[in-house]
Amino acid sequence: MKHFLLLVCTAALLLSGCRSVPENVPPIELRSTSSVRIVIPAEHANPGIDKFLKDAAAVIQQGLAETLGIKAKVEIEGKSGAFKGTTIFLGNTRAIRGIGIEPLKFENFNAVIATRGGDIFIAGSDRQRFGKAGRVRHNSDCVLGTITGTVKFVEEYLNGRFLLPGKNGTDFVKADFLAIPENLTRYITPRIIMGGGRANGYIYDYSNANPGYGKFRLYGGHSYYDAVPAKKYAKSNPEYFVERSGKRSALGNHLCISNPQVQELIYKEMLKKLDEGAEAVELAQTDGFTACLCEKCKAFGLPGDDYGEKIWILHRSLAERLLTDRPGKKVVIICYPPNFTPPKSFKEFPANTMIELCKYSEATFADWKKIKVPGGFLVYVYNWGNYHITGYTPKCPPSYIAKQVNTFLSNGVKGIYRCGFGELFGLEAPVYYIFGKLLENPSLNYEKLLLEFYERAYHESAAPMRSFFDALHHALELMPWIKETRYLSSQRHVFGALYNPELMDNLNKNLTRAEKMAVQPKVKKRLALVRAEFEYLKSIVDVIQMYRAYRTAPNWQTFELLAAALDARNALVNKMTAPKGRVGKFNDFPDLRFFDGATKAWLLSNGRSSTLGAPFNWDTKMLREKKILPGTIKKRMTVKKVKGAVEFNDFEKGIWKDLKWEELGGIQLGAISEKSRFKAAYDNKNFYIGIVSDLDPKKTFHSLGNDGPCWRNDCIEILLDPQGMRQSFYHMIYTPAKDSRFDEAFGFITDPLHPLYNKHDTAWNGKWSYACRREGDKWYSLFTVPFSELKVPTPKPGNVWTLNIGRESRIIGGSGNEVPELSLWSPNLENAGFHDREAFGEAVFE
Repeated sequence: MKHFLLLVCTAALLLSGCRSVPENVPPIELRSTSSVRIVIPAEHANPGIDKFLKDAAAVIQQGLAETLGIKAKVEIEGKSGAFKGTTIFLGNTRAIRGIGIEPLKFENFNAVIATRGGDIFIAGSDRQRFGKAGRVRHNSDCVLGTITGTVKFVEEYLNGRFLLPGKNGTDFVKADFLAIPENLTRYITPRIIMGGGRANGYIYDYSNANPGYGKFRLYGGHSYYDAVPAKKYAKSNPEYFVERSGKRSALGNHLCISNPQVQELIYKEMLKKLDEGAEAVELAQTDGFTACLCEKCKAFGLPGDDYGEKIWILHRSLAERLLTDRPGKKVVIICYPPNFTPPKSFKEFPANTMIELCKYSEATFADWKKIKVPGGFLVYVYNWGNYHITGYTPKCPPSYIAKQVNTFLSNGVKGIYRCGFGELFGLEAPVYYIFGKLLENPSLNYEKLLLEFYERAYHESAAPMRSFFDALHHALELMPWIKETRYLSSQRHVFGALYNPELMDNLNKNLTRAEKMAVQPKVKKRLALVRAEFEYLKSIVDVIQMYRAYRTAPNWQTFELLAAALDARNALVNKMTAPKGRVGKFNDFPDLRFFDGATKAWLLSNGRSSTLGAPFNWDTKMLREKKILPGTIKKRMTVKKVKGAVEFNDFEKGIWKDLKWEELGGIQLGAISEKSRFKAAYDNKNFYIGIVSDLDPKKTFHSLGNDGPCWRNDCIEILLDPQGMRQSFYHMIYTPAKDSRFDEAFGFITDPLHPLYNKHDTAWNGKWSYACRREGDKWYSLFTVPFSELKVPTPKPGNVWTLNIGRESRIIGGSGNEVPELSLWSPNLENAGFHDREAFGEAVFE
């Protein structure tokens, strides 16, 4: 069916600044026979702006061609002669200034659409975002109000829809003619004044309330690194950094916040960015904040150990200084650990303050209603990203997104940073779409928006794709509960709960039906993207279903079914990441980041925070060759009593000579590169473990003190359950550096009303010891713990402990996001963690 489109200003459009149109003025009509040209300025505020306006012109060209069959030319203003027809002027042309509109005076991403004498004007402020001179090379460097106007013009007057990034993601519907009101002056003021995150093609981003940072200077959440960089000050000014166990350490770039020089450097960084043209600057502590324990920090702000409140007090004082020194400028203070909750010592921020929230539930906003925040809020959204427990598969149902947007806009949210957005433009595109459209207009119905997406993205295949996504979204309704409760703590359990065989069969049948019905080239390309992402999801679910069968009946028949699914998944990942070891561009959609360009390792583990684990990391070839049926054998070792001096040597001499080596393997039977082995012994007073590990000689380590974050380094972890009941255990960690240890106890507090019941008690500090040395690519260590510290007598022959010994190996030269290589004596097939007592092996004392 062909369409007739006549769009006029309505009451709804008044929200974005629509001016009424005089009555009885005939509209501008465009037909297939119309002559249309698109004109961009000859001069721009910055060199390089012309590229973005040419892209805007190309979108309008595409819309005119696909809607009406009009071939519009793009010209530079003043470079051609007279023209009979309709001219569409884009940007800060002389023509738009001639009708009394000066786009360069517009704020932020605001725009105008105007019509005069049969011509159309679309413009906004197009310039370097901080007003700097010189060439701009990327849209993130700019404020492009004309793109805002172009997107609105295409959507509302050409009936276009920006469904996915790029030309093949933009949809138009054929029409007999289009009519645009004459003498229109419509000003467009986006509700969201800052939208940051991963770029996905800026025209798509502008159309989905994600235009860029504008005049906000953000640091991705942490400004302290730039203000007081450890690389610059660690040697010259160690007092700028945290004190732990009486020593200063620049590891992690954590600061001594009570130091006046540190405070001054933080403030100077704020002034620097504002004086460079920013109107608002982020103020944010280091990630994984580590408190300085010097006496001045303990007394700073409010005496005590509430470092969240100390951060609030410091940051508020800097905002007060800024209010005087830079009137009209703003500071964006992050609400992030340790200041994850509103301040308690004051109820009002200065007039120049905005708060950036990293928790944003209705309850969070209710707490913030008690605090006056004059500038309103930004939010750092964690809806998407491969760090979620579902990794590179869908995460949010539409109902959750609709409720979230309503919460944001009803509580004064003015800007959004989308962390991890845009990894799955096949399976998550409908949810992305409603997120952007609801941020523009929260009065819209999200279910109608979904229908619009299906009809415009899939046309003749819309019906089965609606069924496909309805089923998928129904399954995802469980995700908010999973995130909130964290009851399902492993990827296997989550996928098992979300995707049963009936659902997967339903999804596959509807997608196959849609593929058979597809006729239009764009529809086929969009379905191909959905298919590619669905096959990745299906490869995970297939393995999990076979693994459940294997765990129910662990035999060679079920193992072979599981191994076949594993081999098929590995082949799929190999194909996706060939030939460069990471995912490349997806055909026909060069502007989107297919699986975010994931590495092979990340695809195999399905993300970087909660890995798939067993059986996905099993070496099926090795298991077949060695005839090992995983999970059917429990690790067990004998611990011999020794007499004489327990010396720290190569563990091949003295009392160690005749003791048996025990090997650590992959935590879930996967292959490992840095291997470890150990021997265990005991005498009348102590329990000993001698360990030899591979260790890259290029790695260097620093002391982390007592109870420092040893798990962020290469380390040995020892877990001992002397009772042998799998109810309680002691956990001890050490690194290759001296004075670098951590310990805690679990399960010894039996009162259910105690706050540490069924939790780790880090206050336990045992009198155990370790010795280390490195020789070439080997790391030797000797662990010693007295039985008295474990509150047990010297074992008698036949006594049984349960225990485990683990090793973390960190990748050298990595990005910092890689999952460490984990090895364990008694493998944990369930959750890839060291603390699982059911995975502990047994130690029998002789």
